[in-house]
Amino acid sequence: MHATEELPTMKSASRGSSPGASPSLGPGLAMGRYRLGARIGAGGFGTVYAGRDERLGRPVAVKVIHGDGPAPERAQREARAVARLDHDAIVALFDAGEQDGCRYLVSELVEGRTLAQLEAAGELSDRDVLRIGLALADALAHAHERGVIHRDVKPQNVIVPDTASSRRGAAKLTDFGVAHLAGEEALTATGDVVGTLAYMAPEQAAGRAVDERADLYALGLVLYEALAGANPVRAGSPSATARRIGTTLPPLARARGDLPAELCAAIDRTVLADPERRGELDDLFDALADALPDVADEGGQIAPHPLERRIPALPPAVGRLVAPAAAGALVWAALAGLTPE
Repeated sequence: MHATEELPTMKSASRGSSPGASPSLGPGLAMGRYRLGARIGAGGFGTVYAGRDERLGRPVAVKVIHGDGPAPERAQREARAVARLDHDAIVALFDAGEQDGCRYLVSELVEGRTLAQLEAAGELSDRDVLRIGLALADALAHAHERGVIHRDVKPQNVIVPDTASSRRGAAKLTDFGVAHLAGEEALTATGDVVGTLAYMAPEQAAGRAVDERADLYALGLVLYEALAGANPVRAGSPSATARRIGTTLPPLARARGDLPAELCAAIDRTVLADPERRGELDDLFDALADALPDVADEGGQIAPHPLERRIPALPPAVGRLVAPAAAGALVWAALAGLTPE
């Protein structure tokens, strides 16, 4: 007989644990056909590991779902939402499974940093922001056409890939855990609030039913913040932030009078309190595309990636900013939207 190495599983790893205790997870553990690697992020309803698909021989991200509270339901919703989608600016879902009572999601592994991290480091030109906005607008339009409303668009849920390792795309939208899916029962009852306060449309913050215009509002705030350097809704405390929601926000041109007037007006329109006055995603997309040649950039351009609407690609400068580990890049898991450790 020849001895063979036994790949540890959830069941074997959790022997000796008390009922209901979380199993000991770590490098080498198998979740189905996926071998876990380093832990790369953790959040409210899951822990994300770099991993490897042993059958197909490719790197993946594995999100192990917490077993209590709303986490299992939100994981199921996330899987159903992303399974409807196929877009270069949305991280791809590969698999969803359960082992020994522990649920997990398997998705594309993306090397890069979040938009929030790049903003904090001051490493984005105006043209970079517009290209990212074009990618996100196209991704949201794709989702909306398939009955998916994200409901938590924010800089922390946008990954700007390392262009040296990413196959395509200027940005990737993550974390559909609180998405609304047309034709399915709502995750929350009317009156409940989900999302992130500083990016919530007024109707969402009030617990009312939302549609595509809530995502448009959030995207407008994301772009406003990236261009102006501050979110005009965010205040010193959650209660102060809540009081600003639905108020008239200062025009973007007040902070960035050097930007094209039509671009500022288009972004200002998306963050109006009345959803009937916000326009459409196509309007914002067109304004971003029209302004792109007129905004500041550093470095030359590279050939555009084949997104659905021929979105221009990020310049090499951004690729250098999010270069591999030697330059401090973080590995981010698709579908995670989690704070890195």
